Amino acid sequence: MRNGRWKLRAVVVALLLVASACGGDDKPNPQAEPPAVNQTLTVGVPEDAYQVGGPQANVGQYPLNGNIYEGLVRMTPDYQVLPVLATSWQFLAPNTWRFTLRSGVTFHDGQPFNAAAVKFSFDRIAQTASNSLFFGPDSTKVVNDTTVEVTPTRENRRLVEQLVHPQFSIVAPGTNPGEKTIGTGPFKFVSYQSKESLVVERNPAYWGGTPTLERITFRFIPDQNSRRLALESGGADVILDVPREAVAPLKSKGFQIVNSEAGEQEAIFVNISGIGGRTIMQDSAVRHAIGYAIDRRALLTGVLENQAVDEQTWLPGRLLGRENVSKIKGYTYDRAKAEQLLQSAGWVAGSDGVRQKDGKRLSLDMIVGFPTAEVHGSIPEFLQDQLKRVGIETKIVKTPDRASNSARVAAGDGDLFLVRGSQNDTNPTFHLNFLFNTKGPSGQQGYARLVGPGGKVDDLINQGLADPDSAKVKSLAGEAWRILIDDEAIVVPLAAVFRINATATTVKGFVSQPSDLQVLFHEVSRTAG
Repeated sequence: MRNGRWKLRAVVVALLLVASACGGDDKPNPQAEPPAVNQTLTVGVPEDAYQVGGPQANVGQYPLNGNIYEGLVRMTPDYQVLPVLATSWQFLAPNTWRFTLRSGVTFHDGQPFNAAAVKFSFDRIAQTASNSLFFGPDSTKVVNDTTVEVTPTRENRRLVEQLVHPQFSIVAPGTNPGEKTIGTGPFKFVSYQSKESLVVERNPAYWGGTPTLERITFRFIPDQNSRRLALESGGADVILDVPREAVAPLKSKGFQIVNSEAGEQEAIFVNISGIGGRTIMQDSAVRHAIGYAIDRRALLTGVLENQAVDEQTWLPGRLLGRENVSKIKGYTYDRAKAEQLLQSAGWVAGSDGVRQKDGKRLSLDMIVGFPTAEVHGSIPEFLQDQLKRVGIETKIVKTPDRASNSARVAAGDGDLFLVRGSQNDTNPTFHLNFLFNTKGPSGQQGYARLVGPGGKVDDLINQGLADPDSAKVKSLAGEAWRILIDDEAIVVPLAAVFRINATATTVKGFVSQPSDLQVLFHEVSRTAG
């Protein structure tokens, strides 16, 4: 009898289940959990310019910051210094900096981050050819595990402002970024294929909190239009350095355009060295005439499509300060004045319109290649046309990569160098020291040998490096730029341009920085399409 009751109950339960499945219950079925969003990202970036050998090896650091490494400090979009691996610092007279380090941080290989790691990294920097920090082999001293002291070989009150640059990041002891790419950052190295890609993955033990993205693939796509096509086709989720003419078409197709404030400066550097018999640009009248011959309004509204502003310096004016910027006159478009300067200096028009003097044509080679040739777009052709109107012939030489451009600079092989640079640290003397200080880190190599006037400019830069008063430093830097731009016309500013990046609509949290070296991905995520 008991077995019969159990059989009856089983039949009733089965019937109830069938009724429920046939819609007997009018409550909706519970929805299945949506599939997890794939938290991977592909980023299209410009050319691969990593170095892989020696103390200069910088894979993952510069010029593409792969978010593998971190420095003691970093720079915000408004040029402020924030603590990262250092929690605090103080200056000890006459020329020592003491840093207190963050505890509980580990490198991706499990090694502890400590003062010994800072010493290893800074000793490595001391071996590099362009050591703008002025580190020597004995500059860095370990006080204890969480305290390190750094004494540059010459007075440098700008050290903390310089350390925000990713090339001064901390590497794991016993490693070299060209061989073992190990840092403390939010992402860990996976692979690097020269000229192809850099791949990183999430660091689940990151001291700053686990990133949302699981993996990022940085694809090296030197051509701007190819990067744009990669975004449109789904081959990239983010692209850096969008060509200005592509902004409107990408917006119309629903892509997000993410601009920074103006943080890149476009300018002509003039070779005054006379190296290799290139002596035309030692004529001050020719240099000043070039400044007046350029219609910047046409450049801004036409070529740059209003994605730039007219700023007559070669660093962000907001970093230098309004008072100091106002002392730099710069150049307004005045074709008649340009022609008068040339004529008075003995440069007279030849039969083909190109000016001549003592049998020498006013013909100049303009080298276009930093940071890449393609980033300048059609600016070289615009300048060529502008200078032709006043009788200056300009031959455009576009270098195929950064190495070949550097070779041109090293040889002094060019009259004009079209350069676009970013303010990559918070030091007002950053570019001045690195590019124009003949007694600085570049010395008699690089641009300083070609465009550095020496004398008073060197003195102003070196005073700025040593002065503790930030307001005074900005004033000194402003005066150096005034001499370079107004008095000497060694630097001819063209525009301050916005950094333009673009993303798919599924990308959230991406922020464009005035300096592309500071772009961070630990707060970026993907949403469902």
